[in-house]
Parts: sequence; structure tokens; C-alpha cells
Amino acid sequence: MTTLLLTYFGPFEGVPVNPSQAVAMGTQEALAVSAPDLTVEVEELPVEFAESSRVLGELLERFTPQLAISLGVAAGRDKVSLERVAINLDSARIPDNAGAQLLDQPIRRQGPEAYFATLPTRAIFEQLISQKLPVELSYTAGTFVCNHVFYELMHATAGAIPAGFIHIPLTRAEAGEGADAAAGRPQVTASADAGGVEGGNLPTLPEAQVIGIIEQAVLTTLAQL
Repeated sequence: MTTLLLTYFGPFEGVPVNPSQAVAMGTQEALAVSAPDLTVEVEELPVEFAESSRVLGELLERFTPQLAISLGVAAGRDKVSLERVAINLDSARIPDNAGAQLLDQPIRRQGPEAYFATLPTRAIFEQLISQKLPVELSYTAGTFVCNHVFYELMHATAGAIPAGFIHIPLTRAEAGEGADAAAGRPQVTASADAGGVEGGNLPTLPEAQVIGIIEQAVLTTLAQL
């Protein structure tokens, strides 16, 4: 049986509620219907440079997945971003959840400068954009823990399985959510280091739509295994 490792992050500075958790769990539920032969292991990664590497390595060893996708939030983006390249750099103005604030540090001193995702990002993009869904190909995952995990995932899997990272925007529960509900959400601050877009409004997408996009990304990848 094919196993998907699907990871998400919890809260971090500026993002008191991380929507990647609900999206990961919703994707697991959706795939139970659309891909019943697929085992989906949903796990949280800590928003910490060092600890995320350790936990990710343990999860890959425990589940030996045939497919691995990490999800993260990029506040300020207005589309689901299929990340294509992870760079060998930790550098952020905000600290991780362990208090580490790294500047211009390599993730792996002897590692390559960058890794490319092995997910079929172009095929996923073409499938989704043909449905006029809010999705884009992205060439920067930031330099915070999202990019760190993306790089470590590609290093660990070494091209043996389809693997990669998908950034999601902030989400809202309903497509027609009113201003009162939006005003009740915790305040979010976008950080470019975390892949976000600073200095403007913080767009949201319906949570169900984002779940559907991630589900389709998985199904497109499975079709190519």
C-alpha cells in the first residue's frame, strides 16, 4: 500500500493559528474517499530549525513513505504556492519557537546550494490552473523553517520519492464569510522570511478550496507513480 507523509506546522510568531493543520487534516479526510488505497500519515513538525530536522528524519524512517508533502502558511499570498526550489540558507528576522534567530547560516555546510522538488509541480499546476483555481509555481519558500524543512526533506529523500513543499495562504471557513467573522480571527503578521508578503492586506481562501487543491495535487502525483 502506498503511504503519503503529510506534515504541517503549528503557530509561530505572527501566526497565532496555523491553517496548515486544518488543511492537512481535511486533506486526509478527502483522500480517504478519493484514494481509499492510500495511507495518509498526518504529522506536526515543530517550528524550530534544529528540532524540525530531527522530527522529520524520524517520521521518514518510521513511515517510509512513497510520497511526502510538507505544508506551511505564507501570510499575504493569495494563491496556493507549489514550491519548486529549496535553498541551503537559514536566515530570519523572527526567532523560531525555540528562540533561535539564525542569520545567513547554511542548513547543511557540505550540502548543495539548492534542491528542486521532486513532486510533478508543472503537471499539478497545469491540472489546477485549467480549472481556474488559485495556484502558482513559486521559486522561493522564504528562509525560515518552511524552507529549512523543504531543504531537509529533499536532502533526506534524495530523489527516491516524489517530495516537496506547498505553501498555502491564510484560510477562512466559508466562501462567503462576513466581516464580523473575519474581525474575530486572531491578528496575523506577514513575514517575508517565512514566505509571506509584507505590507499589504492579508488575503484568504476558503479552507475547503485549499483542501481540494492539496487533494488534487496528491492525486496528480499518484497518477505518475
